[in-house]
Amino acid sequence: MNRDDLVVTESSHVGRARVIAASAAARAGLPLDRVHRVSLAATELASNLLKHAGRGIFSVVRAPGGLDVLAVDTGPGIGRVEDSMRDGYSTVGTLGGGLGAVRRAADVFDVYSRRGQGTAVLARWHGDPVRLPGGVRIGSAILTAPGETECGDQWTAVSTNDTVTVAVSDGLGHGRLAARASDAAISTVASHTELRPARILELMQPSLASTRGATVAVAQMTPSEGRLRFCGVGNVSTRFYPEPGGPVQRIVSRHGIVGVAARPRPSDSAYEWSARSWLVLHSDGITDKWSTSDWPGLFHHDPATIAGWILGQRGRGRDDACVVVVTGGGR
Repeated sequence: MNRDDLVVTESSHVGRARVIAASAAARAGLPLDRVHRVSLAATELASNLLKHAGRGIFSVVRAPGGLDVLAVDTGPGIGRVEDSMRDGYSTVGTLGGGLGAVRRAADVFDVYSRRGQGTAVLARWHGDPVRLPGGVRIGSAILTAPGETECGDQWTAVSTNDTVTVAVSDGLGHGRLAARASDAAISTVASHTELRPARILELMQPSLASTRGATVAVAQMTPSEGRLRFCGVGNVSTRFYPEPGGPVQRIVSRHGIVGVAARPRPSDSAYEWSARSWLVLHSDGITDKWSTSDWPGLFHHDPATIAGWILGQRGRGRDDACVVVVTGGGR
């Protein structure tokens, strides 16, 4: 299994980014003309990481109903985003066609940038239409540990009737065995979305017993009821924002490791969910020391852009990392 992400640090990585993106687009079932557009955008985005920041994260994620390509860095940032969209505009003496070309190639395009902090760029291509209940929107960003070809951090989002189930799994350690544990966790979630989070985690215990185990968080949004249910085991960080820009509620998981040792049955916690609510989940490949108050206007952007920004700004860089951001829905 080849990884779908890359830390871009040299010119040869631009070609690798193009191959990663084209391969992911083909696997996602995008038609050939869109695969070519994905390749073009990937080349521009990876080139920009080198030109403007010297290094950055390039990550391709299969999103509900499409494919996301993210490029994030901690470089100087963009002074005026709209200026950077104009053909011929450049701050480094090049032809200046980069971001404008990406915006034309993509079905969805988004940028969040802060002077002196960095930039996150999202390019998305729609595949088979997938409509999540109640207008729920989900985005993710993933980075595999250095030297590994498989990521032990995985996530899924599955809808059943009027409920969306989202899960993040962090297999212990990294590499193939960590990925195997997360595979089992994600498969269990996908097979039991009609159940509530605590019951899903309970059934997950025997599924992971033959693996090294994982820490897992499961959240369910039911927009028609205006309700969020959550249950987690281990150190997947979970933050709930009832209102964008409002105070955060830290949702605490129970201590333990799924699949390693049986513990008392977990229980669900419940919260009110609205169209303005946001949920952010991430593995311990992201430091927990961050606040959205440091990044004004972040919640005005696409969930995938937000996930990419958090990964770029707070990723530890030595372990697998996964960020999932959910918003929308509600009565």
